[in-house]
Amino acid sequence: MRYQYLDARLRQAFDDAGLDRGQRALLQGVLRALDPDAHIGEHVAGLNSAFLAVTRAQTALDSHATEDQPRWNLLRRIITTSLACMDAAAPAYDHGGAKELAEARQTLLDVDAAIAADGQKLDPQVTATAAKKLDPRALEAAVKEWITPLWNGVELPLRARMIAEVAVVVAVHGRDGRQLRADLLRWLKKPDSGLGDVFWPPPRRHVVALVVRGARVLRHLDVLLPQARQEPLHRNRLPKDDFLKDAVDGSSVLVRLPVSAADVHTAALLGRRILGEVLDQYAAGERLTVLDIAPLWQVSGPTGRVSRGTEHQRTVGNAYPLTAYWPAELRSAMRVANLARQVSANTAPMAGAGLAWSALEATGLDPSKIAWLAKACALQMLRQHLISLHVVTTNHDKQLRRPLDAHVPTTGVKHHLKSVDAWLEVLIRHNRPNEQLKAAQEAVTALAANEGGLVQDLVELWRMRLADSTALAGWLAEQEDTVAAVLEWLYVTRNLAFHAGRFATPADELTAHAGQAVADLTLEFLGNWRTVERLRGEPETSAVEIYRRLAQRKDQLEARLKRAGSVRRLSVEDISGPDEKWWSRKPS
Repeated sequence: MRYQYLDARLRQAFDDAGLDRGQRALLQGVLRALDPDAHIGEHVAGLNSAFLAVTRAQTALDSHATEDQPRWNLLRRIITTSLACMDAAAPAYDHGGAKELAEARQTLLDVDAAIAADGQKLDPQVTATAAKKLDPRALEAAVKEWITPLWNGVELPLRARMIAEVAVVVAVHGRDGRQLRADLLRWLKKPDSGLGDVFWPPPRRHVVALVVRGARVLRHLDVLLPQARQEPLHRNRLPKDDFLKDAVDGSSVLVRLPVSAADVHTAALLGRRILGEVLDQYAAGERLTVLDIAPLWQVSGPTGRVSRGTEHQRTVGNAYPLTAYWPAELRSAMRVANLARQVSANTAPMAGAGLAWSALEATGLDPSKIAWLAKACALQMLRQHLISLHVVTTNHDKQLRRPLDAHVPTTGVKHHLKSVDAWLEVLIRHNRPNEQLKAAQEAVTALAANEGGLVQDLVELWRMRLADSTALAGWLAEQEDTVAAVLEWLYVTRNLAFHAGRFATPADELTAHAGQAVADLTLEFLGNWRTVERLRGEPETSAVEIYRRLAQRKDQLEARLKRAGSVRRLSVEDISGPDEKWWSRKPS
């Protein structure tokens, strides 16, 4: 099953433990945010977070002070977007950390004032002092204390915002979603410690074993990695049932190295990253040899328990292209986006994030147009969130969903929506709905109640947003601000990786994931736009012009929502397509 945070085993564990709706929503919300299949609006890398904003701002300030990267004008944009994210997250910090957040905010405002006054003559001592003042760890400590109020009950929509911040802190601590799910299942059966100990266990020593293919001996490895040990591998000398047999291909060497990590899967990832960086030395020394790390891994935990696995790689029955023809302007972007994904998968997140920016740059994007793309992504995310809500709401009970299916038809084995607007119509409040619509709305309520937890929260949240057009406008604005912050930070990461030679920054794996997600989202709506134009025999609109038009559309929609008082005419079916149909729906 794709959505493991909704599977039957986890639901049964919740039932057995007697968890209420808010407690289920907390656990499911964190697990969803750590799910690699979650889209940018759900995955931890794309959630609005004050903690992450302060972490990035501190990194930028420190880097500016020592390396003059990012430059003063880009640094100011980082501060602006960080402040927007911090302000949006501020209500959650009423449960702890409000003072620390206010101090961080004032520090960034002081730097912003200094940049406004001095421009390119900004004294590096100002940014160095500000970097020392910022303390993301204080915010992290405050967020960890939210577990108690969340477990005891916090009302929506604040609960959702707090869960998102908790998920970010869990991810940055170094927790793998699959491992966390297994740990939570054990904890629910025997809660002999606090939930915080499950979310944030102390890092412990693990020994990671990986196979390097392309060499039989890595000379001087004991100097480069003093604690690492190696053993030449010969395929014909391995026992038939040895787990390494499929990994050994020609000259290979087994490397064991100690890693401090919070769980087994994170240890495997960190070990792969450390060894990958060491292989840079050997690749430079042996320029005609290709060295790579096999996907197989083995980890010996602190208790001596041995775990084995391979790097996760999703497969599909049928793979579909972005478009059924070659869109000339997008070919470079698709090539670089694919390379970015492969590089990040090989534990080089900084380079992957830099390539994700390059993929967007290949479409014609430059830093001056980041605001356009952020607005365009906000529109696409509205459509994406609504579709995702339908998927998770109709995940289990086929009997309950029949009245909904009658009003909102789907197609194919995956039940793809034939009309997103038909689903939107069900979520919107009506004074006098017809019988079919009323039955569909009641079915949604029943499905949400049956699922409980996160799904029930999501249905209620979207009904709240769609009942208040001003609230929906605010949600769109927050998505724009969040994507803008990601894009600005991607550009900084690209400069640090390609210009300053940095290969690691705090939360760089989240940056890489967010960069790939934004690139994928962008190619999605660009590909759809081009497909529609080709079917009509119309000339292709440039990607930059699409960004401009969608940015204008987003501003128009937000203004319309603020004054309309209702979303009854909102249409999301083709909201990021070439036609101006975003306010054309005829209410039932």
